[in-house]
Amino acid sequence: MEKKNSFFDTLQEVLGKVSVKLSGNIYINAIKDGMLAYMPFAFIASIFLIIAFFPVPAFTDFVSNITGLEAGIWQGKLALVNDASLGIGGLLVLLAISRSLADKLNINGMQVTLTSVVAFVLLVPFGSDKSGSFIATTYLGAQTIFLSIIISIVTAKVYQFIDRKGIKIKMPAAVPPAVSAPFESIIPSLVVITLFWILRLVIDAFNGGSALAIFNTVLGMPLQAVGGSLPGIIIVKIFSQLLWFFGIHGDSIVNGVMTPIFQVLQDANKTISMAGGTPTNIICQSFWDSFGGIGIVGSIIAIILIAKSKRYKEMKKIAGVPYIFNVGEPTLFGIPLMMNVVYFIPFILSNVVSILIAYAAFALKLVPVCTGIAQVPWTTPLIVSGYLTTGSVAGSILQIVCLVAVVLLWLPFVKVADNQILQEEKQLESQMKEETHKEA
Repeated sequence: MEKKNSFFDTLQEVLGKVSVKLSGNIYINAIKDGMLAYMPFAFIASIFLIIAFFPVPAFTDFVSNITGLEAGIWQGKLALVNDASLGIGGLLVLLAISRSLADKLNINGMQVTLTSVVAFVLLVPFGSDKSGSFIATTYLGAQTIFLSIIISIVTAKVYQFIDRKGIKIKMPAAVPPAVSAPFESIIPSLVVITLFWILRLVIDAFNGGSALAIFNTVLGMPLQAVGGSLPGIIIVKIFSQLLWFFGIHGDSIVNGVMTPIFQVLQDANKTISMAGGTPTNIICQSFWDSFGGIGIVGSIIAIILIAKSKRYKEMKKIAGVPYIFNVGEPTLFGIPLMMNVVYFIPFILSNVVSILIAYAAFALKLVPVCTGIAQVPWTTPLIVSGYLTTGSVAGSILQIVCLVAVVLLWLPFVKVADNQILQEEKQLESQMKEETHKEA
């Protein structure tokens, strides 16, 4: 009977079960879908904000001179895109998650989405002036993401429960679905809206504040405290890398849970930065994308520096260029790194090394904290992303320091693996020579 490697087999079995549970969870998947739908607007808004708040005073003066406008005026015009996109980020997330979850639960997507919007508006604080009531855009932005997630899930589940019970206005079979569907949704939507209306009344009576404040205090603050802490992000990154090691897309699973937290922290930094203040959230989406992921790239650089085997020399040609844009699949599958026991330690810990170095640099104020203004795509090359996300050359230098550190971590392991491959190649060559000699 074949003896199993107890540690790795047990670990793979446990992580496999966890990943199946997480990847198969429709609520996590719906949140992930919603955040993925939100991300393009974060990038688009960043383009305009980078131009508006480019961290070079000479550039600001140049634009002011050619436009004839004061900096605050033309910057405000560019910031309109942010107000129209991330400024209603919570509402965008609500719409996306509601539709995704409705599709997964096989209920009326259009009506569930609209019902969620009504429920959301019921819980968002209203203001009033001489012209009437209004909702401030500050209550529609990223700070409402946690509230949006809860409302989306509750709305979909209550709607599904009423719908599955058959409690609906049933139209004759001859009535087209486009006409009957809205009528059938009246009762489920009524129940949902009534529940949220009662909740609003209770909050008004006993709290005098808002549902947003309550949800952000009860749910948002603990999540941010855990997800925005150094131990929290290290645990998450190790878990993600463990999944990757066994061939499971770790980032896809982890991001469904962590992206809402990182985005709220990112938005808080952006708001402070645009107001001329100094952001305080070290951990945010930009930290995760631009500093927390510097790890695996060290493997291919180490191979480029010291590898002598034919296999690894070929890998230099295949994996080197893609990693300029942080595309790591050629490295993961080509070396391979996954399921390779020799590389287990650097595979799991190299990103942690980068996180620790970056966090220390930010905490010691050696590098400005990520401004939140520039949320660059994950494919943005290192050095460039470091400068854009921090607004400082120090951010680029920090990335270089992290890169050097992870390469040093990878070097001894690459040396061991390369020597093993060299021995295999020599044995293969010897066998081929012997076979050729026999044939001769």
